[in-house]
Amino acid sequence: MTSTELSRRRHGFTLIELLVVIAIIALLIALLMPAVQKVREAADRTQCANNLKQIGLACHSYVDARGCLPPSRTMYGLADELAEFFNGIDNEPDGDEAFGPTWAVYLLPYLEQAPLYKLWDLSFNPNTPPWGVPYFLQSPQAVQGRVPVYFCPSRRSPDTPPTLSLSGDGPLPGALGDYACNVGTTGADFWNFAVSFEFPNGPFRVGVPPGLGVRLNEIKDGTSNTLMIGEKHVQDGQFGQGNNDCCIYDGSNFLCSSRSAGINYPLAQSINDPAWKFGSYHTAVCQFVFADGHVQGLSIGIDPQILELLANMKDGQPIPPYE
Repeated sequence: MTSTELSRRRHGFTLIELLVVIAIIALLIALLMPAVQKVREAADRTQCANNLKQIGLACHSYVDARGCLPPSRTMYGLADELAEFFNGIDNEPDGDEAFGPTWAVYLLPYLEQAPLYKLWDLSFNPNTPPWGVPYFLQSPQAVQGRVPVYFCPSRRSPDTPPTLSLSGDGPLPGALGDYACNVGTTGADFWNFAVSFEFPNGPFRVGVPPGLGVRLNEIKDGTSNTLMIGEKHVQDGQFGQGNNDCCIYDGSNFLCSSRSAGINYPLAQSINDPAWKFGSYHTAVCQFVFADGHVQGLSIGIDPQILELLANMKDGQPIPPYE
């Protein structure tokens, strides 16, 4: 055997040496993965907070233009329909009304989505039933327009299947979203004995055209102490399923674009929590934009009584420390 052949052999790896190298590389990857995942989650959480910040700024731009927040959803009906809806005696909804868009539509022009907003027919004629154009009569192009700022990257992107609702919106599936408006502590955006014995106490409630909702001076507890919009809980494996994750624009099914919070509606404790409530796919926190525009993550272990005080815009109670 020549010296050249011996030299070539000395430069090779034995099978055992190769396996050792592979094992070391695998160990290093295993050690690095948690750090990579933490960095990725931190970036996703920051992007989610930025989404909520933009939504909060859009709400305040809406206030500047209209004098009030957008409604949780628009209701079309006779002149006395809104009074019926809030008197707590009539069994509402009773079928003589129609529902138009939610807050997510009214904010579109303030989120650089004017072309999508223009696809919506928001005309209102108080003399001709159904007085306005309800969700199910809007164009598919309008209801199926996906808006990136309405999606939390920790949960999904606008292109994550299903991209449209699978149920909950009748014959017209629509775009989804990961955020919900706060209708308070009662579980409804209206007063109905069958649902709640209380008037809705959140900064969003059902309204009438032209998109009139709660005025900021109605938030008696202070805008910095009141939840406005937060991450809505959607159980793992239930994307696109009503009544939790149908179209974010569909006012006929307010359960998919709004949430309550408080003693009866604590924050979701995991992605498998089956209840209708606020919740996120972040680690141990759920993020909200408050009525003053600041964004804050609340621990999923927050005292439900404190959460109730934050969700109710006019309970008049001091809020204990919770950060």
